[in-house]
Amino acid sequence: MWFGDTQGKAMSWQGIEGHDAIAERFRRAFVRGRIGGTYLFVGPPGIGKRTFAHKLAQVLLCEKPSKEAFAPCNACSACVQVISGTHPDLLLISKPPDRSFIPLEMLIGDRSERGTERAGLVGHLALTPFSGRYRVAIIDDADYLNLEGANALLKTLEEPPATAVLILISNSPAKQLPTIRSRSQMIRFRPLPEEIAARLLIEQGIVDNPDWARELIRLADGSLARAAELASQELWELAAKWRKALSTRRFDVTAWSDEVRGYLESAGKEAAVRRRALQQLIGLTLEFFRQALRAVVSHSVKTAATSVGEEVIALLQSTPPLTEDVLHECLESCLAAYQDVERNINQALLIDDWLLQLWQLLNAA
Repeated sequence: MWFGDTQGKAMSWQGIEGHDAIAERFRRAFVRGRIGGTYLFVGPPGIGKRTFAHKLAQVLLCEKPSKEAFAPCNACSACVQVISGTHPDLLLISKPPDRSFIPLEMLIGDRSERGTERAGLVGHLALTPFSGRYRVAIIDDADYLNLEGANALLKTLEEPPATAVLILISNSPAKQLPTIRSRSQMIRFRPLPEEIAARLLIEQGIVDNPDWARELIRLADGSLARAAELASQELWELAAKWRKALSTRRFDVTAWSDEVRGYLESAGKEAAVRRRALQQLIGLTLEFFRQALRAVVSHSVKTAATSVGEEVIALLQSTPPLTEDVLHECLESCLAAYQDVERNINQALLIDDWLLQLWQLLNAA
């Protein structure tokens, strides 16, 4: 299917770049009346999954959709309601910032409502559509469905009402319980091509330098959301100091624990913001050791000087020489710390343990 304007110029589906093949898949299903009951959208954050889900919901709920172009009219009352977030046949839920998982009451109502026809997401999908053919529910942050939540959806997943369309948005299928994966049609969203993602960063005013935009996209694995987070000047100032400290191998663990905690405090008061800031620093540290390992494995420390920073070169030229095993352990330490942040481990203890472990690894070589 060619998504284009009246002059025949190629365009992305509904302005969502990089996912035209997925749009065409849904267009064919829509034309044939074969829209499924449950979809699992998976792919890195910040590549358009949520936007695609909302636009898909608008097409399904539109009173006068174009089947051939697979597009909403953007003018009917249903479209206006979807755009404003007030359509009675569309329910959007996501994990509250102060909760570790999606609350059960969002799925099946609170205790006083459970068992009634209007309780939570399950009740919403069971109702007859207010207007049109479908009732749609979108679960953002579906990675935060715990076992209890997944079980609450089990009957809806196994026997979805004929008018129900449920879309779950996830960063990785590995984060979904088998209950969800086995009962959903999985739609894989690929990272945006570097040239598209870099251009979008510039168009959105996040950065103004094309080379810097491409570097951010590379570090963010094609994710616009991650790239935008990594564009923080404060983060890069701290990361530059940290890379230099790592290259000496004998950094002051206590002083750096204080430095990192101070940075997190300045990032914001919300726990979720501080967790993300810490993950960003850990991720850049992971990239530092990954570059060092690549150079060691390829036996090209000197030629690597053209592709990695001077701090990596300084680390590799320090004595005694670092082995592949040590660098692998440094990588594993960073990965474990990243996952500990996700599990909401006490942040102060996590920072101390992570920095001490890196110091011991670098100085036991």
